[in-house]
Amino acid sequence: MVRAHAYPVLAAISTLSLLAIALLQIPGAVKAHRYNQCIDTQVRLRQASNLAGQEGPGKLIYLKAVQHCEGL
Repeated sequence: MVRAHAYPVLAAISTLSLLAIALLQIPGAVKAHRYNQCIDTQVRLRQASNLAGQEGPGKLIYLKAVQHCEGL
């Protein structure tokens, strides 16, 4: 009789643990999304004031954007 109830109980525990793991990943995903938006915005702002001869964002522009977004 105990074994008949073990499967639904274990399935419920597994479902709840997977749901908890998914919910705990949301703040990290939001932080990463905002960080990526900050980097993109900073690169665009810094590239707009850069020399016109450069096609893509240079390494220094990217590093300064990272420095700004990390608050250094």
